[in-house]
Amino acid sequence: MNNRVAKIYGQMAQQATDGVKKQGKSSSKSFADVLKESLAEVNKMQLEAEEALKALSTGKEKDIQKVMITLQKADVSLRMLMEVRNKALEAYQEIMRMQV
Repeated sequence: MNNRVAKIYGQMAQQATDGVKKQGKSSSKSFADVLKESLAEVNKMQLEAEEALKALSTGKEKDIQKVMITLQKADVSLRMLMEVRNKALEAYQEIMRMQV
């Protein structure tokens, strides 16, 4: 199971790296736009995980591995979002402590 989780983390890191490379080339998106897109993506993953759980519990989905991978992706994306939020709050608090 740990290899699968590591593989998922690796895939997500690669997707994030690819996204940064694409954004670096276009450079027309603001930070707020990137943040909004990220929030929408996390929300989409959470909804997909919820649907996968419903499908598994009702018997529509038989592949538990697929459901677990969907759940792990949603969990990792939510954790990453929370870390970004925490870092942004820490940065804001640090700025507010600065003396002018």
